[in-house]
Amino acid sequence: MDAFESIKATFFQECEELLADLETGLLAMEGGDADSETINAVFRAVHSVKGGAGAFGLDALVRFAHVFETLMDELRSGRMEVREEVVKSLLRAADVLSDHVGAARGGPEVDAGRSAALVEELEGWIGGDALGAADEDDGEIDGLVFQPMQVALADFGDAPGLPDLDALLPGPMALPDLDAPTATAVVAGADVWRVTFRPRADMYLKANESGLLLRELARLGETEVELDASNLPPLDQMAAEQAYLGWTVRLTGEVDEAAIREVFEWVEGDCDLEIVRADAAAAPALPELPVLDLPVLDLPPLDLAPAPAPMAPPLEPVAPAAPAADIEFDIAALIAKAQAAGPADTTAPAPA
Repeated sequence: MDAFESIKATFFQECEELLADLETGLLAMEGGDADSETINAVFRAVHSVKGGAGAFGLDALVRFAHVFETLMDELRSGRMEVREEVVKSLLRAADVLSDHVGAARGGPEVDAGRSAALVEELEGWIGGDALGAADEDDGEIDGLVFQPMQVALADFGDAPGLPDLDALLPGPMALPDLDAPTATAVVAGADVWRVTFRPRADMYLKANESGLLLRELARLGETEVELDASNLPPLDQMAAEQAYLGWTVRLTGEVDEAAIREVFEWVEGDCDLEIVRADAAAAPALPELPVLDLPVLDLPPLDLAPAPAPMAPPLEPVAPAAPAADIEFDIAALIAKAQAAGPADTTAPAPA
């Protein structure tokens, strides 16, 4: 088994645990224990199955899990009330989700009719009926033919009632300076993070949505979201399968980096993600110190010691003494000269 198949096998083992957690949570909800912790546990289980399936290209499993996840998100956000009928639909959907996992693992194929019926049922709870009604309304104007036409704004000239087009179109969209100070109040002791992420095309191909990621970040604390459309090309150069937008989120709350990364757990490899700690508030400016006007002391001049005398020059080297043999030779010569001259007159002169 190669490395890819080994990782895939590990994913299916995790799916068994996730499906067990999913069933446990749904049974608890059916029994009336539909608190936020239980609903979040069910949502995370479905989200993890969908994320892993997307990583391995299991499209059928991803599509079914996506509808399941969307309905759970409606429940956990409070936009939909947890009702007995909804939970029963979710329990039936959990069985079909398990069938999709088994089929992706090499087991029997999923009953396509049953799967499609559950998708329609779940979408009905989400609001699919309203969408279907809108589609039916569109059928009332089937005879309408849309004829594109080119309009030159300059042709209107100075027609009265028209706004100043130059004022409406000032030029390229300028993005706000992320480093500029904001006026958002910061809760004392709260952490402030800056989360920057730019989805790649693969993220959307795996049925992930930026909107859900932003919503998950908003659950962690107070958020300020800024759109980065700097890579958005002209309309006639756009490719539907590409991703052009990015987001920067300033997140304030009692949250650590691990909790933020958990939001991007299944998409971190399919987007450019940066999570850095931002300053909670600008450091207060230091007060300007006053200039002290100190008196100038009139001190007498110091009596410095005289400079030391220059050192004597070094002594010339002394020639070495004559050897002893030469000295003995000179003494012998003197003795010989004295004997030749005779005895010396040692008589003292007579007194005057």
